[in-house]
Amino acid sequence: MATFTIYLLRESVVTAEDAVVTGAKPHIIADGPSDYGKLFVKPTHPKPPKWADLFESYVDKTLLGTVQSSSAAFIVPVDDRLFALTFGQGRFLLHPDAYEERFGLVVTLNSIGSDALRSIDKRTFVDDQNSRVQTSQASSALSFGVDIERDLIRGIVGRPLSEKLGRRLAGADALTVTTDAAVPDLRRLLRRYLKKFQSKDYQANFPWVDQVCQLNPKGQKATRLDALLVEKLKDAWSKNGLIEGCWLAVPDIVDWSLVDGFKFTQWAGEGVSNDLHLPGLVQAFPNEEPTLRFLRKHYAMPVDDEEKALDRWPIYRCIHCEIDEGDKSFILSAGRWFEIDKDFVTDVDTAFKNIPRYTKPLPTYEQAHTDEDGYNKAAVVGSQGQWCLMDKKLLPVGGVYDKVEFCDIYGRGELIHIKHYGSSSVLGHLFNQGLVSGELLKSHAGYVDLANAALTPTHQLTPDIKGAKMPRNVSGYIIVFGIISQSDKPDLHLPFFAKVVLKSVYTRLSELGYGSIMLAKISCDPMVKLMKAVKPKKRIKKQTKK
Repeated sequence: MATFTIYLLRESVVTAEDAVVTGAKPHIIADGPSDYGKLFVKPTHPKPPKWADLFESYVDKTLLGTVQSSSAAFIVPVDDRLFALTFGQGRFLLHPDAYEERFGLVVTLNSIGSDALRSIDKRTFVDDQNSRVQTSQASSALSFGVDIERDLIRGIVGRPLSEKLGRRLAGADALTVTTDAAVPDLRRLLRRYLKKFQSKDYQANFPWVDQVCQLNPKGQKATRLDALLVEKLKDAWSKNGLIEGCWLAVPDIVDWSLVDGFKFTQWAGEGVSNDLHLPGLVQAFPNEEPTLRFLRKHYAMPVDDEEKALDRWPIYRCIHCEIDEGDKSFILSAGRWFEIDKDFVTDVDTAFKNIPRYTKPLPTYEQAHTDEDGYNKAAVVGSQGQWCLMDKKLLPVGGVYDKVEFCDIYGRGELIHIKHYGSSSVLGHLFNQGLVSGELLKSHAGYVDLANAALTPTHQLTPDIKGAKMPRNVSGYIIVFGIISQSDKPDLHLPFFAKVVLKSVYTRLSELGYGSIMLAKISCDPMVKLMKAVKPKKRIKKQTKK
């Protein structure tokens, strides 16, 4: 019984040499008239193990033995296609763009039953968290806690329905298979895998797998999309940064009480932008060409009131770009390209448009507010008693949540959560914050008492009747997500994955029975939208000689 790691090479790879990096020596694997393929081996040299340095002062290194890594790739032709079977570190012998993405995943899905999964590797779009979930027995995807709208499936392990496909399959880009096949049997086995890859049967049991897939950053699709991005940005440079379908957003959650603005250089004369946006980037580098190297080697930085950088992100990671081609949409988010099914995009966009907009006026975000805290305080002061400030008032609920915010401002049954516009992860945090509070208000026995302890006497929630059973009736409450946006457009335009999270949160809060869940755009004063604010230079007092 042997374990093989198998890659399907792209149709553009014509010869074995086209797929393999230089430095690997080829060997013809044949038996008489039977030519099975070419084995590429990279020569390695024995060396002392890494831990040998620890004992160098006490023991002669030559007495501690040596280690030697192996790298090999066996290229096998099958029906006008080429496969690569890698051994040891052999995957590094292949060019990163030489093999098909998701080959192993599709083969595995087409070879197992819907309830025959043993392990799933998944990544949450917004939180950027990778996880592997395993079970002691074969199970369905539901048993692994897969959220079909918010999780990206990276790899799957399961037992195939037919033993002719192997004893166990693990699929991602590569297919890892345990089988008793010998070299003469490989071509027949690989032909079965090729047919499985070309089949769409898996869509009957796993239709959600094709909703979103992350592209190999060095693969052909991502490379082509990067080229289209560069062309789009060249157009932006010629139009002072004003283009459709491409913008900048803060990629991480920041402490707005410390952030005074954003810069793209350390030059004091550049000035500070109130927000990240393409016009500001173009102003900072008016004579630069927006190549990929430029986008990855230059940074966006949140700065404090002394223009000291608090963090820095590659500009490429701050870009959100949406490109449509045929029945697919491609989205650059947090430095990664994703291919998204058009039906899924339509479903998410429709749900987003159907979320009610908050019609009551919210104060404009002004230059004097400086941050979210300042805005929330000013909104409460100017509401003539309508709202109560709950920002930064953490309720000690205990358990996995520990301490949570009830909301930012509260009044007359309306829980309003407020955040600056940002990337999907930033806005996803806002929506999930509202969901956690909403779930606790629905079901946590002591939550009303904790909230009332933080609320002013004029804004108390209706106390629970003594001995009342959970869950509560929350139909009298409205949850509002307010987003501070500098856009001149009348409605909000959120990053795609932020809309995915919002759709899920909206559905969950609706199921809990809330009166309504709404979106609100908080507009900015034109003074806030000024591209740059350059601080005056400090005057240096001349010292007089005594």
